Amino acid sequence: MLRLLNSQVSYQYIQKRLKTCTTSLVLKPNVSAVAYQPKNVERQKYENWEKINLFTAESTDPKPRFSMVLPPPNVTGTLHLGHALACTVQDVIVRHKRSMGHNVLWLPGIDHAGIATQGVVEKYLKKKQDITRHYIGREKFIQEVWKWKDKHGDAICNQLRTLGCSLDWSRQTFTMDEKHTKAVNSAFIELFKKGLIYRKKALVNWCSALKSTVSDIEVENVVVNGPKEIAVPGYDKKVKFGWIYHFAYSVLDSDEQIVVATTMPETMLGDTAIAVHPGDNRYTHLVGKKAWHPFRNVEIPIIISESIDPKFGTGAVKITPAHSKTDYEIGRLNNLPILQVFDEDGLMQNAETFTSMKRYDCREAVVQALDVLGLMKEMKPHYMTLPTCCRTGSIIDYLPKEQWFLSCSKLNERAAELVKNGDLAIEPEKYVKNWLDWTGDDRDWCISRQLWWGHQIPAYKCSHNRNIVWVAATNDIDAAKEASRFLRTFPDVIKVERDPDVLDTWFSSGIYPFAALGWPNTYQNKDFEQFYPLDLMATGHDILGFWVHRMVILGLELTGKLPFKKVLLHGVICDGRGAKMSKSRGNVIDPLDVIDGISLENLKEKTKEMNRNGILSIAEMKKALTYHQDNFSATKGIPECGVDALRFTLLSQDIKSHFVNFDIAMCHANKLFGNKIWQSVRYTQMAYAKLEKSHPPLDFELGLNDLTYFDKWILSRLAHMVETVNKAMENYEFHLATKAIRTLMYNEFCDIYLESTKPGIDGLDCSVAFAHAHTLSAVLNTSLRCLAPFMIYLTEELIPKVPTFSNSIIHDFKDSSNKYYDFPQCKDFSKWKDASFETQVNRYLSAVFLVRELKGLYNISNKLRPAIVIDSNDENLKTDINSNERVFLNLTRCSELSFTVDPEKGYVKANLDGTTDVKLELLEEDLEVAVFAARGKLEKKIKKLEDSLLKLQAKFDSGHYLSQAPKWVQISDKEKLELKKKELEGLKRLMM
Repeated sequence: MLRLLNSQVSYQYIQKRLKTCTTSLVLKPNVSAVAYQPKNVERQKYENWEKINLFTAESTDPKPRFSMVLPPPNVTGTLHLGHALACTVQDVIVRHKRSMGHNVLWLPGIDHAGIATQGVVEKYLKKKQDITRHYIGREKFIQEVWKWKDKHGDAICNQLRTLGCSLDWSRQTFTMDEKHTKAVNSAFIELFKKGLIYRKKALVNWCSALKSTVSDIEVENVVVNGPKEIAVPGYDKKVKFGWIYHFAYSVLDSDEQIVVATTMPETMLGDTAIAVHPGDNRYTHLVGKKAWHPFRNVEIPIIISESIDPKFGTGAVKITPAHSKTDYEIGRLNNLPILQVFDEDGLMQNAETFTSMKRYDCREAVVQALDVLGLMKEMKPHYMTLPTCCRTGSIIDYLPKEQWFLSCSKLNERAAELVKNGDLAIEPEKYVKNWLDWTGDDRDWCISRQLWWGHQIPAYKCSHNRNIVWVAATNDIDAAKEASRFLRTFPDVIKVERDPDVLDTWFSSGIYPFAALGWPNTYQNKDFEQFYPLDLMATGHDILGFWVHRMVILGLELTGKLPFKKVLLHGVICDGRGAKMSKSRGNVIDPLDVIDGISLENLKEKTKEMNRNGILSIAEMKKALTYHQDNFSATKGIPECGVDALRFTLLSQDIKSHFVNFDIAMCHANKLFGNKIWQSVRYTQMAYAKLEKSHPPLDFELGLNDLTYFDKWILSRLAHMVETVNKAMENYEFHLATKAIRTLMYNEFCDIYLESTKPGIDGLDCSVAFAHAHTLSAVLNTSLRCLAPFMIYLTEELIPKVPTFSNSIIHDFKDSSNKYYDFPQCKDFSKWKDASFETQVNRYLSAVFLVRELKGLYNISNKLRPAIVIDSNDENLKTDINSNERVFLNLTRCSELSFTVDPEKGYVKANLDGTTDVKLELLEEDLEVAVFAARGKLEKKIKKLEDSLLKLQAKFDSGHYLSQAPKWVQISDKEKLELKKKELEGLKRLMM
């Protein structure tokens, strides 16, 4: 009846394997501490790994290679949980690869983050010393930024070490170091010579708070659905948006007026034309005529343009080529003058009486002046999108400026084709559409920034007499030589000025995968030869366009190869309520606070200190303090969880989802899971100690028939877990791996199997005791190795301490003296898998769980040991329970098992299925009262659950929900629905 395997070949293999398993014990150090203490376990392990160069890749190693680079964190402060998620995902991948026998390079680096770092240092100097960068000058300001980098760059690297990131620190880089700067200059010069980088005057996105251009993808279009007052940097009071203004221009040589509509009336000071659609019959008679500008006192033409929407406003549109991208194109096609009416500081210029006013102050003044002139017709609420800088929150202005651009059309075509052909894999595949959208955009990339911190552009303005040429070169001498070819004169008479602007940080980080490996010096560069292209790029989906796209187009053009073969995009970190973590919401959590724990008072003080240092604004600080009070007051802060629990929790969510939720309560529960594992190793050690005293180990040889019912079951479950974990690791579905490991180790191994071994370990039967001992060792050795990439410190502590035999019944793992613990493979465990036997045992366990549920329903303490009756027509189930009676009673904490009712006792019962009832002795004096009370409690639970189910089901019956709710939300709700259905089914079994 107790079938272990279906295959005779498998049976013979295991029989042979078991007969070779003599009971020679391998002595291991004891787990001395009574409970798992993360700080004690984590102490000095990482330092020891670094001392033996455990993470250093070998450039000439013949093993299969695997290479990745850590997306370099910005040197703007400390890491947050988003960084913790990203680096934990990558660390699990590389640790798994090492344990599979690969020569792994995981290269660390820090990004100089031009805009972000300059901004935070400026805030710091203003807050601490009340000075600006302009006050101390460029050279001294750069010195201050380097000080910041030295301090915070080291802090970030130490955080990465604390998180257990197994990076090759011998190859650490910084995007402003000499090697990377050389690579940046080489990239710019090469692309310039190819004609892909060029300089032109164009309308650019200007952030007056940064005093710099920003790229299109750094502009966030905020939807304003109607009248709204918004705080704008540099203004004492909020500015009104969400209005459309209708005002009139007088038509020359006519009594008519032409009314235009705009959401930005102040820009009319730069109007150089009025445009209408050629098919708009309302204005056909006015096309070609002139209108009078009331403030500049000049004529402006009335023209036609196909791009005008006759349904917008009045159908007549004012044209301001200097401050609107659409108008700029219309102006270019019609040779209109470009009149800039506000400057880089957001002040009006060339604006007659309005000159020097702030832009939005000028708006009110212009509207009032138009009203006085009788030209203002009306203003009414209006939907609009407001371009804002994602770096500062400031509203973007469009200004005409000479800038450097990278031509992207041909590069994009190639990048799109490689994804379509499958040469570059993007996972999850849902982001392929985003990729094709990015690469389908023909806009060129503005790569120059008006900052001080960053790579100064290696371009020089060279002039002789009135002739000017721009060249790219590494220094002014080379620039003069290059320019002499165009200016037709000697280099020493040419005036050379280097462009003061710096390159967009994304340009620098775009060459990171190959620059970090030594490009452009590729000749006899073993690192470049061995590890480039990279095998994988793992990063957040939110920078697919910002960074991944740029790495691909630059890598293809500069190295002739894709920089990586596959892209893994993970979700953005959210708090336990599903809100995206950000400083503006105040819900950002420092991973070190989760690891070490922090009191509520210290958390508040830390937040205030961040404000004092200029890292958080007052508004951000207030939101953070409110969030802390709302979420951590009950626990009086954040409880200590340790590194391993943090890592395990981060990867217990589907990283491929759009958002990845993080719950402190779940993290603390995973620390307790770590303690459960700790106790299981201690139990196994104590079991072995008993065996050494009670049974002479050399006199016994383990056989197949010595394995017990639960030995065979847990080994089959172990094989299932190994298979699930291997498949999950291969597909980057880490939540499935963590779930499989936790289910086996917590629910099956600790909760059931360990309890099932206690009678055998304490008994006199030598064969049962040693079967349990071998199985305990095999399961712990295997499961801890599966857990090792996730819980790195706990497994490093425990694997060497798991008692074992000289020859395991399952697989001979490498000894702990090896460099890496080898990862369990499916082929070594599949022979133990027996699905039909698991189904048989599940019937047994269902009866156990039903007894436990009954005890819980009737508040029966484990100190009380009632009797159980299994009333069943299923003879196989009765045989299984009868054969394992001691284990059944131990698992249920009951005193007596029978298959017939004792008429002298009172019972409560529940239905297992159509063939079986479970009856539990109730030791209450008034049986009817107890049953009535329990039924009332159960009915309330069922009613509450049914109401919850109805609400969830109503969502899925709603067309609006199905069309509007994000996919990840629907998946989460579907899982909740199925779980609640199962819970309801379980509760109804108890209603007897």
